[in-house]
Amino acid sequence: MKKFATTSAALAAALLLPTFPAAPASAAAQDPDVQDVTQMKAEIQQLTDRLNALEAQLEKAGKDAGKADKKKAPELKWSGSTKIGYMYDQNKTSKSKGEIRLKAKTKVDDRYDVAFGLKFKATQSEGGDEAYPSEKNRVKLDEASVGRQFGPVYLKGGVQSATIGEGLWLGKSSINMVSAKYDVTPRDALYLGYGRDSQAYLAEETSKPRARTLAFLQYQHTFAEDALLGIYGGKQQPESYLGIYAETPVVGKLHFRGEFVHNTNTDHAFNETDSDGNSIKYGYKYYGSKSHADGYLLSLAYGKAEKKGDFVPSVNYFNVDQNLFMNSNYTSYDDYIGEEGFKGFGVVLDYMTSDHSKLSLERYWAHTKPDDANRKNGTGKSLEKAPYDVLYLKFTTKF
Repeated sequence: MKKFATTSAALAAALLLPTFPAAPASAAAQDPDVQDVTQMKAEIQQLTDRLNALEAQLEKAGKDAGKADKKKAPELKWSGSTKIGYMYDQNKTSKSKGEIRLKAKTKVDDRYDVAFGLKFKATQSEGGDEAYPSEKNRVKLDEASVGRQFGPVYLKGGVQSATIGEGLWLGKSSINMVSAKYDVTPRDALYLGYGRDSQAYLAEETSKPRARTLAFLQYQHTFAEDALLGIYGGKQQPESYLGIYAETPVVGKLHFRGEFVHNTNTDHAFNETDSDGNSIKYGYKYYGSKSHADGYLLSLAYGKAEKKGDFVPSVNYFNVDQNLFMNSNYTSYDDYIGEEGFKGFGVVLDYMTSDHSKLSLERYWAHTKPDDANRKNGTGKSLEKAPYDVLYLKFTTKF
């Protein structure tokens, strides 16, 4: 680059220096008109030569800069989120929660990208049925993936996050799978994935949870910026699911979103015990009903929480049957919905304290929704319907 700067300075100086014509070679050259034309031709030729030389120097400098950029190390971009919260329910059980997610992503070249992320979570609980205050500290591999763009198709493999529809069935990180997103048209998109999820933490687990097969295919059509409709089908061993979801403006700032999930399996007796006959984590504790299990979410929100000062009230209604899900480890609404079912409504108040932080107050009035035909271990007593009234105050940030 130093040599290029010196050469460029010399060229610039040469362009600025006055040009003197050569002495005439014959008497004819003494004619003023002929002398002017000759001088002009010489100056044009000299200027052309200098411009050609300058262009060659600039082209070489551009190639050198391109080589330097290729050799430059990929840029690492960090992102993440934090959450602190306090939850209190009808059993006078209180929980304090703290969580942080960190993610690093970099583009290896024009097509490949690599991402890595961890989640740290701490929960303290006391009161209610708790014999004494307890604490759980967990560390989980949130993401470890490689992605590649193939035109309109983005292919990704490794540990990653996935959200289907509005997240009623599936909204989860730490899924070890291969996924593909295909933009069929600017308004139509396909999303599919296949893999397994062990639900295991890097720290805290003392046993080996069963890895469940997970597969899904989703189609979504976008009508406008805030209006869409989608359908999906999926397999979550041993269950199979069909779902439909939608979002649309209603009037003014009022916005609606909803999702319906249908479990096509009528036999939920996938329960396992250890060598001593004790029930283990994998499987249903209550089963026996041959009815289909369904669930739906209806939500109305006024406005969007996007920037500092935004205040968004919303009302959510859930109606989820018992055994729609084996547990709450996959749904986005894991603070409320589990294998016992959930029916009721809640009010959520969101206030953006900054462009990247939000204070939320959630209050639900609900109860579990058991099926009398489902009995403990298939032959015992049915689960009784119980209230589930909960207050949840949380503060979240994204960076």
